[in-house]
Amino acid sequence: MEAHISPSVIGGMIKAPQSKSIAIRLLFASLLGDVKLDNVEASEDVQAAISAIANVKNALGSRDHRSLSINIAGSGTTLRMLLPVLGFLGINCALTGDQTLEKRPLGVIKTWLEGNGAVLSGDRLPLRISGKITTDNVEISGSESSQYISGLIYGLLLSGGGKINLIPPVRSRSYIEMTCSVLNDLGCTVNFKGQEIEVQPLDSRLRFSGEVPGDFLLSSFYAMGSIITGGELEITGFTHPEWSSGDSRIVGIMHSSGADSYLDSDSWHIEGKGNVKPFEENVEDSPDMAVSLAALASAAMGESRITGTPLLGIKESDRNLSITRTLESFGIEASADNGIVIRNTGIYHKGIVKNWKDHRIAMLGTVLAMRTGGIIHGAESVAKSNPHFYDDIIRLGGKLTLRS
Repeated sequence: MEAHISPSVIGGMIKAPQSKSIAIRLLFASLLGDVKLDNVEASEDVQAAISAIANVKNALGSRDHRSLSINIAGSGTTLRMLLPVLGFLGINCALTGDQTLEKRPLGVIKTWLEGNGAVLSGDRLPLRISGKITTDNVEISGSESSQYISGLIYGLLLSGGGKINLIPPVRSRSYIEMTCSVLNDLGCTVNFKGQEIEVQPLDSRLRFSGEVPGDFLLSSFYAMGSIITGGELEITGFTHPEWSSGDSRIVGIMHSSGADSYLDSDSWHIEGKGNVKPFEENVEDSPDMAVSLAALASAAMGESRITGTPLLGIKESDRNLSITRTLESFGIEASADNGIVIRNTGIYHKGIVKNWKDHRIAMLGTVLAMRTGGIIHGAESVAKSNPHFYDDIIRLGGKLTLRS
């Protein structure tokens, strides 16, 4: 699908898209108690998590799991959190996914699982997992994926508690903190200090009922559209900002860069005044933020730098490449060598964004096209995290048509 976009002004009021990161964590918490989610936005990743966890629950009631097959679709978060859970529960099953996920190796979690009682038939999908983890003392590198660490926390909760020692460096730390914060608010006791996570045994079933809170980084594309086009915008629905402490930094980064951006209760207010300054920001703690910051840099005259980018190469696309190429397609100079450097000279042109099969890159291209016009190939990829993205953009004043 292609999105054909004309210059527009983005403004008005909109409810934030739900956080798929928090939704998936709450869905995994349903293995530990009673979780009722109201009005769930069925992004592709959330659908994959719902299906996978339903399969796990069914498997727990069956003695023979060997015929079980779980399709993860394209949800890397679900896959990485699920593997440790399956290992601790001792569920023997096949795992499949789409082509984008099949290209992404498992890395350190495969080594750890196989060193502690599990057996994996390969280092990427499709594969079969069998065996059972019996240790309650985990030592694993924190350099590769916070989602593995989150999965280990759930696995330990399901097996009676334990400890995790993270070998530095610990990247995407805020997403581990997100998991701990969500679980502690639901009734767990998970203490994360320094390089150690202590997971205490559950003393009661977890309980949660309500809506999934809004997502700051998905919402940031609306915010960046407002900044780039000079609109005024209010985004509501951030009911648990403390669960997204890493991602919510984007509000302050925009403010410190000169944009009118602030939180008021559960609403985010943004006004595009054309006075954004160049910045340098490290995204090691929240790698997905790099795509949003690339949009912000396109509104800042001069040179901006995004550092702490080693994990960008193993996302849905190699984002070091896809970010720079997308910016270049609109006339903005960009390079990726030990970080991403963006040089904005104020000379723009209509852009054509290739199909990177990456939801955030399609959103980035859409925001940039609000200034000059453009065409986004592979626009359907936004459904991975925000299926209502283009409807929302139109509601906020975006001039676009979608073509098959």
